[in-house]
Amino acid sequence: MYILAIETTGPLGSVAITDGAGNCSLKISGEEMNHLKDLMPMAQQLMDEWKLAKSDLSAVAASIGPGSFTGIRIGVSTARAVAQALNLPAISVPTLDMFKQRCDGMSLIVPIFNARRGQVYGGVFGEAGDDILRSGPYLLTEVFEAVEAHLEDVRSEMPCGMLQAASVKFYGDGVDAYAQELADFKEKMLKLEGCRVLNAPKDERYQDAGMTARAAVKKYRNGELISADQLLPDYMRVTEAEQKLKDGSLARERAAKMARFKAR
Repeated sequence: MYILAIETTGPLGSVAITDGAGNCSLKISGEEMNHLKDLMPMAQQLMDEWKLAKSDLSAVAASIGPGSFTGIRIGVSTARAVAQALNLPAISVPTLDMFKQRCDGMSLIVPIFNARRGQVYGGVFGEAGDDILRSGPYLLTEVFEAVEAHLEDVRSEMPCGMLQAASVKFYGDGVDAYAQELADFKEKMLKLEGCRVLNAPKDERYQDAGMTARAAVKKYRNGELISADQLLPDYMRVTEAEQKLKDGSLARERAAKMARFKAR
């Protein structure tokens, strides 16, 4: 089994190949938002390094979002094109859920992707990878509240009413975008004895195609294969242009621009 995995939901695109036996090679773009230019050359480099022919591939996997709308479109479209050209099945990998791989039995794992204006795409996963807050679009404050509520529940079940070495680890580019809010939350959570709020180190903070590949192996073995046509992006919310079209503000903006133009 050889799976080609593509991840483009964040600033840096990446490609990976795995053999399903624990071996995985990863290439990451050296420039932000350079997905369209770098994806296929990185894929070919990996194929050459592994000495693989196109016929050796078993499936193509894509990280489907949420994240950068443009990045998602490029990654999913590329994976679809490769799967169609090589007549291969595709594997759809939800991006936030890839962070369940970070669950180590010791910390709550909280991925947050910046969606601007106090909003995030996020989730809260238990020590064993269970959903405390299912992946979705939220206000950052709602994510914080879910963490607090869970820890309060845990504390109420402790014989002494105290948390024992509880920790919460945040991942994703939301860590950078909301640094001050996270610092304030960390200070607040210090009031819960024994609870540590941590930012994941940068070398493991962000999503990459290696995570996509590992998730894809599980799906491949479970028979969760789809056709290229069924591989679709998951933006989790409509684009700003789509929202403006839906609520009529796009038409109003165009009318206002025309009025200003005619008034010149």
